Amino acid sequence: MRKIKIFATLCLIMSGFSFFSAQKINFKDQNFEKAVLENFDLNKNGSLEQLEADVVTNLFLVQKGIQSAEDTRFFPNVKMIVLDDNTISHVSIANFPHLELFSCTGCRISAFKGEDLKNLTSLYLDQNLLENISLKDTPKIDQLTLSLNQLKTIDLTALKNLRKLNVEHNKIQKLDISGNPALQTLNVGGNKMKEADIRKGTKTDVTIFGTEL
Repeated sequence: MRKIKIFATLCLIMSGFSFFSAQKINFKDQNFEKAVLENFDLNKNGSLEQLEADVVTNLFLVQKGIQSAEDTRFFPNVKMIVLDDNTISHVSIANFPHLELFSCTGCRISAFKGEDLKNLTSLYLDQNLLENISLKDTPKIDQLTLSLNQLKTIDLTALKNLRKLNVEHNKIQKLDISGNPALQTLNVGGNKMKEADIRKGTKTDVTIFGTEL
């Protein structure tokens, strides 16, 4: 009787595993799907299943004709996402507990939203059309690169660990870094700003590049 119970339990486990491993992911962007299938279709069945996506830690998808970043949500354990030189109008990423680096340069993004990215340290969004950027619950950001965009303002108050900031060639006229005590370097070239337009905290020892005389 005991052997029968053990056998039945094993059958249930195996059938359950087969069910979950067969969960095919339905991607929104066909070019995104094509790019990830090239690298992560481990069983070579022509589709990506959730168990295969769960083991992916790096998404390096440069110049793949991708038009949406929405499909990144199927990769919950990813540590690095690089989507450079695609054409993506807006990006919203959230709830990636392991994500450390995100890059989407040269993608023509007009709006970016990042939320609940507890371990994100590096964010690269240069050479886009950014007019709005929203960052919430991203406490570990260390390096933020936003050069060559259309930003007029940016709120940095929540980025207490920010050390390097590049906002050159935007449309920013005033900048408040009084809430960024860890900041070491700031590049504001091409924004028609004087050093007096930058509000610095009394404890901030920062090297500023690109201010006008």
